[in-house]
Amino acid sequence: MDTAADAQVPFTLADATVHTLTTWALGSVMVGAYWVAEASSPGGGFDYLGWFLAFSTVAVFILCCLGSPLAWLTARALRTVTSTWVHIVAFGALGAVASVPVFWAMLPWTSLEGEPVLSPRMLGFAALCGICAAAARAVAFLSRARRERRPPCPVDPEDALLDALDPAR
Repeated sequence: MDTAADAQVPFTLADATVHTLTTWALGSVMVGAYWVAEASSPGGGFDYLGWFLAFSTVAVFILCCLGSPLAWLTARALRTVTSTWVHIVAFGALGAVASVPVFWAMLPWTSLEGEPVLSPRMLGFAALCGICAAAARAVAFLSRARRERRPPCPVDPEDALLDALDPAR
């Protein structure tokens, strides 16, 4: 993963979908782990844990979809940069910075309420969001490279059937 396959070709819809869904999956795992930790803490309870997990998973999906245009603009700005690592670091920073306003909006529903606006825990959560976005970008690059290595699909479905029946053909 040294350089982007073709830096002039922007990510396709498939690449953006892989990035968004991977960010959502990683973010949902992170938020789910947070709610489980909250519920298992002293004074916490498992009464509404399922509801919180379901709501958080949907909320993270919506936030990832809302962040997709920002990710697209960033990718567009970086389209001439050939180093994959620059893209991954840029998306990690974007994920961390973009998550801070979301955390500020969610303060009343978390144990962070009453802490300073940029507390170490909030910065840690923002860093985790940045790691999720960076990891998702790396997965998108790997997925794209894998798709580009595949042999092209036959145009005619009948050709695929004949190739499967007679591999020597």
